[in-house]
Amino acid sequence: MGSEQPEQVARRQLEDVILPFWLGNGIDTEHGGFFTCFDNRGRRLLSTNKFTWSQGRFVWLLARAARLADRGLLSPGELGADAGTLVRHAERGASFLLDHAVGPDGRCAYVLGRRGGTALDEQGLPLPAERSIFADAFVAMGLAELTRYTGSPAHLPTIDVIVQRIADDVEAGDPPTPPYPLPPGCSGFGARMIVLNARLDQARAHQAASADRTNPHADELRAARRAMLAHREDGGLFTETFVADPGMRDTVLARHRTPGHALEGIWMALEAGESLGETGDHGDLLASVSALCAAGWDDEHGGLFRYVGVSGRPAGGPYEDLVRRTWSTKLWWVHTEAAYATRLAAERYGDREAAGWFDRIWDYTLRTFPGGADGAEWIQIRDRAGAPLDEVVALPVKDPYHITRNLMQIIELRSQGGRP
Repeated sequence: MGSEQPEQVARRQLEDVILPFWLGNGIDTEHGGFFTCFDNRGRRLLSTNKFTWSQGRFVWLLARAARLADRGLLSPGELGADAGTLVRHAERGASFLLDHAVGPDGRCAYVLGRRGGTALDEQGLPLPAERSIFADAFVAMGLAELTRYTGSPAHLPTIDVIVQRIADDVEAGDPPTPPYPLPPGCSGFGARMIVLNARLDQARAHQAASADRTNPHADELRAARRAMLAHREDGGLFTETFVADPGMRDTVLARHRTPGHALEGIWMALEAGESLGETGDHGDLLASVSALCAAGWDDEHGGLFRYVGVSGRPAGGPYEDLVRRTWSTKLWWVHTEAAYATRLAAERYGDREAAGWFDRIWDYTLRTFPGGADGAEWIQIRDRAGAPLDEVVALPVKDPYHITRNLMQIIELRSQGGRP
C-alpha cells in the first residue's frame, strides 16, 4: 500500500470496493429492506429472504456512513449516494423492520420474506419460526445508530424495549442464540458481548437525542461490561463458553477459545469504560490485545485462526461441530475486528506491541480478503492458506457489517481526537 496511511486505505476500500457493491446490489428499492443472501464471491443472489440479523446491521452501516460523509471522512456522493440518500435508505430499512419484524415485547422475527411476510425455503415451504438475541440486538443497534444521526428520540422506546429484553434473557440463562445454540447450562461470551454492544449503542443514541447528552442506562451499561469481562482469564485470553457441568470441562466446548471474538469485545469494553469514566482496568485489557493476537496467529500461513484450543472429547451439538469443522479457516470479520482493536490500542493508548500486531494483521487482511479476480467486494471466508471457499458463515448471507464498521472506525481514529 506504499506510503498510504491505514485510514486512507480504509477509505479507499470503502469508496472503491465495498460501498459500490452494496449500494448497487443490496438495497431493495421496491419492497424495503436489503438483499444480503449472495454467495461468498458476491456473484449470485441466492435468495430474497431477509434475515433480521443482517437487516439491522445494514441500517447501522448506512447511518454510520452518512455520519462520516457529513464530516468529510467519506465521499459516497461520488457513488451517487450523498449523506441524505444514505439516511433515506437507512430510514426505509428501519421502517421495514418496525413494520414486519419487531414485536411489542422486544422480540423480533428471525427471518422475513422479501415483502416482510413468512420466509420460504428453496422448495417454497415456510421456514420455521425462530428467535435469536443476536438478531434482536442488531435491530436495536441499527435503530440506535440511525438515532445518533438524526437526533430524533422517536426510536428510543423501541431500542430500550429490545435491549432490555435481550439483557433479561441473557441474565436468566440459556438465551436463544441461533444459528448456533449452545447446550443447556452453557453460557457464551458472544451473548454477553452482544448485550454490551447493544448497551453501548443504546447509550450513544440517548446521548444524541437528549439536550444534556446523558445516558439514563449507565448502570445497565456498567453491568453489561462487567458481565462480559468475567470471561477474561489470568493469562489474558477469554473463555468462550462457561460450562457449568464439571463433567464437561474436558470437552472441546469448554476448552476452545475465539481470539477474534475476544478482540472485538475488548474494544467495546475500552470504549464503554471511557463512556462511564471507568478506565482502571484498561491496562489489563491492553495486555489481552497482544496475548490474543499471539494465541490466534498462524505462524505457517499467516492470519488469525477462527478457533484455537480445539482439543478434548466431544460434547456434541451444532456449535461444537462448527468449531471442529472450521477452526483453521480465515474469516474476514476476525481480521477486521482484530485490526480495529489493535489500531485502537496503538493510536489511543500508545501500545507499541499492539501497533506491531496491527501492521501484521492489516497487511494480511488487505492481501487476503478483497475479492479481486476471485469475486466482488471481499471474500468473507477462506481456507487456512487463503484460498476462497464457496460457502457462507453462520447465516446464509454475505454481510458487509464487520468490514464497513471496522474500516469506518479506523478512519475515525485520526479525526477529532479519535473518539467514536
